[in-house]
Amino acid sequence: MDKFRKKLQFRQIALITGLVCACVAFIISINHQKGTSDFDSTYEFISGFQMGILAFLVFVMAFSIIRNSAAIIKPKRLKKLYIFETDERILFIRQKSGTVGMNIIMYGLILGAIVSGNINNTVFFTLLGTCTYVGLVRISLKLYYRKKY
Repeated sequence: MDKFRKKLQFRQIALITGLVCACVAFIISINHQKGTSDFDSTYEFISGFQMGILAFLVFVMAFSIIRNSAAIIKPKRLKKLYIFETDERILFIRQKSGTVGMNIIMYGLILGAIVSGNINNTVFFTLLGTCTYVGLVRISLKLYYRKKY
C-alpha cells in the first residue's frame, strides 16, 4: 500500500500543477473575452467551447485532488481506490477497448481544437467533429466489452 500511496502523492503533484495551469488559462480566456467587442456567432461558439472545456477540466482536477487526498489520509479509502484501480475485469475491458490509445488521441484532438479555435474556424470544427467521433467509438466499444465480459 505504501507504493500505491506514493503513486497517489505523485499524481497529486501532477494534478495540482495541471489545476494551476488550467486556472491561469481560464483567467486569461476570461480577460481575452472581455477585451473583444465585435462578436459573431462562430466566435462566440468557439470561445464558449474553450471556456467550457477549461471549466470542466478545472472541475475534474479539483474532484480528483479531493478524492486522492481523502484516500491518502484514510486507509479505508486508500484500499478501496487501490482495489478499483487494480480490478482485473476493468483493466481487461480497458485493454480490449483500446482506452489508453483512444484517450491519447482524444486529448490531442481536443487540445488541437482549442488551439486552432483562435486561428482557423474550419480546422476547429474538423478537429471537434473528429474528437466527437472518436469519443463515440470509445464509448460504444467500452459498453460492448462490458456486456460481453
